Amino acid sequence: MSSLQQHYQLLLGSDPAWKVSDVIVSAKKKQVVILIGHRGGRVTCPECGKQCTIADHAPARSWRHLDTMQFETRLRARVPRSDCPSCGVKTIQVPWASKHSRFTLMFEAMATDVLKACSTVSSATQLLRINWDTANRMMERAVDRDVKRRS
Repeated sequence: MSSLQQHYQLLLGSDPAWKVSDVIVSAKKKQVVILIGHRGGRVTCPECGKQCTIADHAPARSWRHLDTMQFETRLRARVPRSDCPSCGVKTIQVPWASKHSRFTLMFEAMATDVLKACSTVSSATQLLRINWDTANRMMERAVDRDVKRRS
């Protein structure tokens, strides 16, 4: 593992089931892409919570993460799919993002703080480089998480 991979593995504080397999830095695009791979073994069914074998891997997905300096940072992974005897083949939940989100939990937490601090949603969307609909969905997920925490 290169020192850059170790650096991002440490910063992401990821689950031991996941490893940083490569880091691609593009000065031209002002982008960092962190490739993450699953180490294998058993996985948890997202429906029933049982431990299962891996059926296969879903196509690669990408999540926006906190920027690295001025570079947009993305996590990219092929997420394993569990082979559950009860529920069938299901894509597992990744530890860094909510189900169906295109953003990491860390990015959404920071974005929620920016949205609270800005006088308008439009000014927050400019700072975050996201559109209004994306900001609205993030706010809805933040409210849902807070409601679940209170219960």
